[in-house]
Amino acid sequence: MKAAAMLSYLRSGVPLFATLKSYRLAWLGKDSIAGLSACIVSIPSVIAYAELVHLPPIAGLYAALAAAVGYALFASSRHVIAGPDAAIGLLAGSAILPLAAGDPNRLVMLAAVLSILSGGVLLLAARLKLGVIADLLSRPVLIGYLNGASMVLVATQLGKMFGIKTEGEEFFELFYTVIEKLPQTHLPTFFIGVLLVGLLIALARWLPRVPGALAVCAVAILAVFFLDLGSYGIALVGEVPSGMPRLTIPGFHWGDIAALAPAAVAIAFLAFSDGILLAQTFAEKNGYEVHPNRELTALGSANILAGLWQGFPVSASQSRTSIVDATGGKSQVAQLVLAVGLLLFLFFLTGLIALLPKVALGAILIVTAIGMLEVASLTGLYKVDRVEFAIALAVTAAILIAGVVPGIILGLLLSLITVLVEVSRPDDVVLRRLLSDGKFHHCRDDDEAESVPGLLVYRLYAPLIFANARHVMTRIRTLVDEADPPVKWLVIDAQAIHDMDVTAAQRFAELHRELADDGVDVKIADAPRPFLIELAKVGLSEEIGPSDFFTSVKRAADAFAKEHGSGG
Repeated sequence: MKAAAMLSYLRSGVPLFATLKSYRLAWLGKDSIAGLSACIVSIPSVIAYAELVHLPPIAGLYAALAAAVGYALFASSRHVIAGPDAAIGLLAGSAILPLAAGDPNRLVMLAAVLSILSGGVLLLAARLKLGVIADLLSRPVLIGYLNGASMVLVATQLGKMFGIKTEGEEFFELFYTVIEKLPQTHLPTFFIGVLLVGLLIALARWLPRVPGALAVCAVAILAVFFLDLGSYGIALVGEVPSGMPRLTIPGFHWGDIAALAPAAVAIAFLAFSDGILLAQTFAEKNGYEVHPNRELTALGSANILAGLWQGFPVSASQSRTSIVDATGGKSQVAQLVLAVGLLLFLFFLTGLIALLPKVALGAILIVTAIGMLEVASLTGLYKVDRVEFAIALAVTAAILIAGVVPGIILGLLLSLITVLVEVSRPDDVVLRRLLSDGKFHHCRDDDEAESVPGLLVYRLYAPLIFANARHVMTRIRTLVDEADPPVKWLVIDAQAIHDMDVTAAQRFAELHRELADDGVDVKIADAPRPFLIELAKVGLSEEIGPSDFFTSVKRAADAFAKEHGSGG
């Protein structure tokens, strides 16, 4: 009985068990090919992304393995592959480097703590059913972040390309250091780096199906082996440990938690907003639904497991997900196959990484950064909305000047401020009657329409809440005061007021009494139920009788014409 109850709990609490129960053996071949393909392509990239977090290459493999297992257990997406990501890695690296004081062991610990914190934020959001939080990271903010992060990413890799040691983490400091030390350029390293960048760009341009990072790593390792590039002073990655990562709870100071908390929140926002968009895209393409709160749980567990396995924060990977989809992957079993492939590599093939030139990792990251640039999207914003264009530029500038973490936090604040401004200053209109059909519409200036003397028809295109109540009541009061001839009836077209809180209802009640004292009758047309409920809560439904409510604006206008003998 207990075993049956446990099995039932696992099926309901861990979606992967339900997937395995209904799994078709016919899918195993395609899932295996998809998982192995994604594994082979991911290995060079995750090793490179570890460099962004200032960790040894093995940490990238640990994070990828943990993310694959943690995400697969709880995901509602059948295709998304979780793992290290360039944008997340750069954000994590910029957060932990100032706190580590140059101690490599402390870097490992801080990266793990940050990953666990980020996972905790995601799980808390899932528990509170806050799947909608992804919408708080607006498109202009994301564009600004990606542009700023890609420029910083290039700057962090220039030292590897030129074979010089750079200092700092911020864009201008890094760029200045490179220029200052340019005469110290190690020419063999620079020459190899340029060739590898050129190879990556050429493969992307003419052979897009060939995994560029894998090809570059293979070429670089073969060149080191046969041409003994190490003897020319070209820096190599060096020895990498093999075997399974140890499950470890990282030691930390409470001061580290406070210092890392802003970055953890930023990583959670960025990981989920990017992950849910990716999940929804592939779900729509393949005809199934994803559940935002389950995606929060999956990404949260992936990050927590990555922290416990000596990794760093992770997210959803677009490139690996695309590979799984393109090779016919059917379920999260593909991600489990990827995890098995990573385990085999960790046990038997890590020796290959020792021969990898560091400049190859720099080349991969530079080309990755170029691919992250959202120039076309920024141009589109300029054409469509100058305010959102300015927001994107502000986020980019903040990242370049103040750093990645302050930049993304500024972006989140700008998103919230934009929402508050839009809510507090909602669109509205005074409706006019079209001569062609006799109905009231939101008319253009060149429409053949008329206003009915003494009748003001007002429509609000938003919920009426505390943030906009004062503005809306002032706006209505102004329209009534400026009307000529004087208003006899104010008809509020309430069809778009799908919600009204107590504060707004009280302000509306105050306005109603003021207008009644001035001899203006207030009528309500097409009112939704939430609007009526709030009117009742503040006692206004007793003052506005049944005769003051109409099912449409036209019926209200007909009643006005009947009572006042005009406009019928």
